[in-house]
Amino acid sequence: MKHILFALLLPLCLHGQAQLTWYLPDVPYNPAIPTPESYLGYQVGQWHASHDQLVGYMRMLDAASDRIQLNEYGRSHENRPLFCLTITTPANQARLDIIRKNRKMMTDPAQSGSINPADQPAVVYMGYSIHGNEASGSNAALLVAYYLAAAQSPELDKQLENTVILFDPCFNPDGMQRFSAWVNSHRARHGSADPVGDEFNEPWPNGRTNHYGFDLNRDWLVATQPETPGRIAIYQAWHPNVLTDHHEMSPNATFFFQPGVPSRVNSITPARNQELTAAIGRFHAEALSAKNIAFFSKENYDDFFYGKGSTYPDVNGGIGILFEQASSRGSAQQTENGLLTFPYTIRNQVLTSLSTLKAVQVLRPELNTYLSTFYASVIAEALQDSVKAYVLAEDGANSQALLRILQLHQIEVYQLNEDLPAAALSTRLEPSDAVFRSGKAFLVPTGQAQYRLIRAIFERPLTFPDSIFYDISAWTLPDAMGLAWAGVPERRFSEKILGQKIDAWPEPSPVEFTPRARYAYVAEAHQHNLPALLVAGFRLGWKMKVATKTSVFEGKIFKPGSVVFAVPERDSNFHEALLQESGALGVPLTALSNGQSDSGPDAGSSSFRPLQQPNVVLATGKGMPPNDVGEIWHLMDQVAGLPVALVDGQRLSARTLDRFNVLVLAGGTPEGLSTDDLRAFAAKGNTIIALGDAVGALANWGLGDISVRYESTGVTGKRRPYTAQPEDEQARRGPGAIFEAELDLSHPVCFGYQRDHLPVFMLGNEFIDPPDNPYAMPVALANDPLLAGYVHAEVLPYAAGSAGVQVTGIGQGRIIAMPINPCFRGYWKGTERLLINAVFFGNIIKPETTRRN
Repeated sequence: MKHILFALLLPLCLHGQAQLTWYLPDVPYNPAIPTPESYLGYQVGQWHASHDQLVGYMRMLDAASDRIQLNEYGRSHENRPLFCLTITTPANQARLDIIRKNRKMMTDPAQSGSINPADQPAVVYMGYSIHGNEASGSNAALLVAYYLAAAQSPELDKQLENTVILFDPCFNPDGMQRFSAWVNSHRARHGSADPVGDEFNEPWPNGRTNHYGFDLNRDWLVATQPETPGRIAIYQAWHPNVLTDHHEMSPNATFFFQPGVPSRVNSITPARNQELTAAIGRFHAEALSAKNIAFFSKENYDDFFYGKGSTYPDVNGGIGILFEQASSRGSAQQTENGLLTFPYTIRNQVLTSLSTLKAVQVLRPELNTYLSTFYASVIAEALQDSVKAYVLAEDGANSQALLRILQLHQIEVYQLNEDLPAAALSTRLEPSDAVFRSGKAFLVPTGQAQYRLIRAIFERPLTFPDSIFYDISAWTLPDAMGLAWAGVPERRFSEKILGQKIDAWPEPSPVEFTPRARYAYVAEAHQHNLPALLVAGFRLGWKMKVATKTSVFEGKIFKPGSVVFAVPERDSNFHEALLQESGALGVPLTALSNGQSDSGPDAGSSSFRPLQQPNVVLATGKGMPPNDVGEIWHLMDQVAGLPVALVDGQRLSARTLDRFNVLVLAGGTPEGLSTDDLRAFAAKGNTIIALGDAVGALANWGLGDISVRYESTGVTGKRRPYTAQPEDEQARRGPGAIFEAELDLSHPVCFGYQRDHLPVFMLGNEFIDPPDNPYAMPVALANDPLLAGYVHAEVLPYAAGSAGVQVTGIGQGRIIAMPINPCFRGYWKGTERLLINAVFFGNIIKPETTRRN
């Protein structure tokens, strides 16, 4: 009833100060500070503010208020600014460097004892709408920023005196802009509140994600997207006590704030963290109860995966607070709890923003003390750890990607100063005769301030207090990068193995001068940017062939996947163009004087297969997960440099498909796509690549001779409580785990890999049977495959020996099924080459190796 009553009264107070006092405390406001309404031309909540409007108003506040300092920290893919407002008293503004320096001392175990944390200001990081279509957060930010800039009250004066507020009004500019344009274009003066209306149902891919379909709330740890590194740098510079992360959830819910489910807290997080989270929660409960607002906590959401905004602080000495407001998804929507209006959702985000500030003011000594003791205790914990360091082999771009992540999170990295045999280390995948070489490997000592974060990045968890995960259950980053790595036990660790500290990750080694070739140039298969060089070759019309067998030319070994660039008879620009492209991409070339090999096939052998330009279509639209599609689009566009056509399944007719030779189905099945059209497309000699859940769809359609091993039919047998059903069902879902896979290095899908055992990531339980043809499984999960993460005991046996990648055929074409997630969230660098190879080399896979025997 209160929702309906509010909806009826709202039009009576949509103008002026009366509406502001409905949102904000009824205190005096500085008339020199412009209100949101004065800038927007309407009161907050009447329309959905665009990101452009948000930027404009925040810049206006920065110019008008001496409490605010605005700093741009990055740009989105669509070149929209990301910015953070530092808000505090003018006196604090003048000594921000001193405050930040003192906080740095509080987080340094060697200096924290010399400073009294109770005497220091607290720091709060307030972040809004990392999901662009969860709009109440960023619209509330307009009001909260105004309040902090203009309100004149003893309570706020004291809060600002004792607090530095890092205020980010929108974590996801591109998504916010996309969503606001949709909702505003469907708003009516007398709109319907029926949830089936277009206003409440965005078209694919909706505004949740960024430009490439990435969920930015899963990017805090790995920072693959341009929106992320700047805010991590801000976080690490300030070490905030509390970070608020304002979200929305189902319209039929109420309001959630942390703590989450008690049994689903990561074991690395100290118990004191949850005690303080609960203490802060009592302030939210008081504020919401005073307005008769329904809320809940300790349910649904958890604090396990450290890659989210509300959990990243938990491994950095802070407290992360997730807020989830039931979403109106438009102006006003009818829900199970009555009419839910956009202004109502905004007000709840405002209320909990202000209750956060109140909590921090009261709990400031405890929060600062917790921050200091969090870091002061880590050295003692590290001394108890049997692993004293982690060693990683240098592997070009992938090791550089991990180093970038480590240094972004203020983790110290050193060069290895002494050879370390793998046999003396703690490792599972590295052969006993492997050696980590001095000058060719890196060390991450555990005895440093970021010890807990190092554990979160390197450990392979296999035991858990709960079987339910809101997000993934494992994310071991060196495995994701496909690196050779190991733990260094105490008996092998000493100061002498620590070489020079790496203050900046190494730049790629410059490509050595290549002499002008008379016959051809050859690029080795393992070069990271070889696919991008092939794209340049297609664009410039070069003749390129890929080796399918090992050859030795002029004393150098070239493995399968190496590419020969033939010197044309009359192209005078060929040499300069190739050397310029290879130099820019960091791909070394070997110049050949003739095509005769020292051993193995000659360059003119049929084992060197001509390369065909991939013309790729990536299916989009309803039925396709935007995240999965975006990951592949990002990989092809940003990494391989390959143009890809994104086409809605409704338009993927046989006639449209005839324009392409590679079709990628990413994690779903687009509505409108015909099975007959797919069959005909493959039969013509083209390639279909199916990933994730699309593999099961092909199996159901009878395409590709695919057999799914595991299909849960629910819990049977022993009697169970009625209330256990949701969790029993959820426990059998694959929350995301890491498996050991075995690679056939001679297969085109595995070209360029130098290790035949590799960690792979998999969401879900789409384990498929090995194919009847023994040559059609280039990637297989090992017999004891689980490396890290949770898999239900009922499900795990189905993983052993299943196909990680399977290649079958229809007519002259190939269907490449990948149950694994080869480029998951943009940070699984170690397996992304499998997908790139499938795109570039799928057509050269011998038909005899794909057919059923």
